[in-house]
Amino acid sequence: MIDQRYRMFGRKTRPMVRACFAVSAAIALAVPAGLTARQDQALPSGRSLVDKFVQAVGGEAAYRAVDTMHATGTFEMPAQGVTGTIEVFSARPSNVRLRADIEGVGRIERGYDGKIGWSVNPIEGPSLLTGRQLRELIDDALFDGPLHPPDKITEVTTVGQTAFDGQAAYKVKVVFASGTEQFEYFGVESGLLIGMEGPREMPGGGLAPRVSMLRDYKPFGALMQPTRLVQHTLGIEQVVTIATYEYNTVKASAFTPPAEVLALIKGR
Repeated sequence: MIDQRYRMFGRKTRPMVRACFAVSAAIALAVPAGLTARQDQALPSGRSLVDKFVQAVGGEAAYRAVDTMHATGTFEMPAQGVTGTIEVFSARPSNVRLRADIEGVGRIERGYDGKIGWSVNPIEGPSLLTGRQLRELIDDALFDGPLHPPDKITEVTTVGQTAFDGQAAYKVKVVFASGTEQFEYFGVESGLLIGMEGPREMPGGGLAPRVSMLRDYKPFGALMQPTRLVQHTLGIEQVVTIATYEYNTVKASAFTPPAEVLALIKGR
């Protein structure tokens, strides 16, 4: 049962909404049935949608005034009865550490310190990430991801207007400098980033479609942050609810890998 629960937990992605986010940590297609994409020659550019989103959450100046974020909350897989707590640390330029304590499973951690990507879980122990898993984690760890910096994100192209998570949304193709691609959805009315979708590497190998929905934006200091992340992958729903965001409180030591990972690094 523990192994099954860990496999379902998978990996979180972009640290809790790019802060977040995240995260992890690691989705089946979740666009409601019957809603179809609409192409329109008058579509706004991808860059203008990013700019509108940044303004909607507080503005670029407010975002750049933040150097670290610390988010805490809860994790659940409703259909499986799995619950736990989650904590995400992130910092400029691309440091991240996600820690989840899952009932009946134990502690799962994943991190990137700017050089090394690593993972620790109760079933497989410590490991160093390589290949696509490492590239995905580095992209997820990009602190300025919400700003879509051109040197890190090489394409931001609006491909249509559609419906996502029950809202009218613009669908935007995003390509990272690493070559990773995903689609992002921006609310037509709110301007907020309301979701993402794209293939991700699963534990044990192989790609699976994943859809992430960002909901319930609330103010934390000068910035608006989503407080609910719902992910679907291979028919499994994962729900993260964020209770707190703190800015500029994370110390560099938070990203030091645990001792068992340091031992692997030393032994390479």
